Amino acid sequence: MPRIRTRSLPRVLAVLAAISLAAEELPKGRVIERVECRGDATQTYALYLPSAYSPDRAWPILYCLDPGARGRMPVQCFQTAAEHAGVILAGSNNSRNGSLDIARDAIRWLLADTQERFALDNARTYIAGFSGGARLALAWAANSRIAGVIACGAGFGSAMPKEIPFRLFAAAGVDDFNYDEVYALSRDLSRRGSPVRFAQFDGGHDWLPESLTAEALDFLAARLDPAPPPPETAQQKKAALRYSQLQDELEHDDDIARRSTIRQLQRDSELANDSTDRRVARRVLMGAFIGAMEQGRSLLAAKKYGEAARAWEMAVLLRPKNPEAWYSLAQSRAGARDKRRALDALEHAVSAGFDNRDRLDHDPLFDSLRTDNRYTALFR
Repeated sequence: MPRIRTRSLPRVLAVLAAISLAAEELPKGRVIERVECRGDATQTYALYLPSAYSPDRAWPILYCLDPGARGRMPVQCFQTAAEHAGVILAGSNNSRNGSLDIARDAIRWLLADTQERFALDNARTYIAGFSGGARLALAWAANSRIAGVIACGAGFGSAMPKEIPFRLFAAAGVDDFNYDEVYALSRDLSRRGSPVRFAQFDGGHDWLPESLTAEALDFLAARLDPAPPPPETAQQKKAALRYSQLQDELEHDDDIARRSTIRQLQRDSELANDSTDRRVARRVLMGAFIGAMEQGRSLLAAKKYGEAARAWEMAVLLRPKNPEAWYSLAQSRAGARDKRRALDALEHAVSAGFDNRDRLDHDPLFDSLRTDNRYTALFR
């Protein structure tokens, strides 16, 4: 048996690891919700391999970044289009809004594991992102050799580069509070000659619908030409101005006036027919809710429970049927030692649909409530 030199050992081990990964059979033609990264089992991603996948040739890949670390959601959304186009899909289950260090670590493991496992065409590496994931995708692409980006519901978020070295498919729902940002980004880059295509859809702040995924992949692969967004309409200008005015009112009005404004917006948001009033109401309510939610999460993490409770009170005022917002309000009030109102919020959470008894019973913030009759009656 030939001797292996010590200096060559790391290279030999790397080759053997690559062979082992390549030999591991992963199902094709269906979504795999959780693939563990070799080297760190806490780093996982959802995966879709086209039915025709074979390591005999190099394949394009679309990495997906969701703001809530829901890797399966975009992978399922793109599944049909990716099968037809022959594109591998990988959605991180770790990258999320919040810490950039966590997001960078997730991307590093996602890249390392997929590059080891699959035969990838580095000239056809694409990224899709939604909301904070879109901002992350754009920042990643601006500093790497990425061929194309699908940005849903958000743009760069900071100074926009004069030119972009990749193809950009930008999408936003007509009820999205970031609609004007995505539209303006597409218009400005298109005027500069950058390869951009804009698409709007019926809906709010969300991933693009499945009906647009084939168009998005075809554009990234240069099977569709760039297309400027349509000219700005009078309705768009009116909606943008009204949105700005209402945001200012919610920020600066007293509590009574703010509640009155929110009630009117909730009525407008439920109008049967699409209109400027309905679009603006839905944009303002969702934008304010997400802002309150992000503030509440940050304050909860910092254990500033009184301030967190005020943020979550705004969140449930904006979306009174959201069980997670009520649960977080209960956490904040319990942390602030306001037991009675914490139980009030828990009862609202259960009424709105919260049913995770195990999570509730293991949450240390509720330790002081467990002997209360109202607590024990929650899931009766």
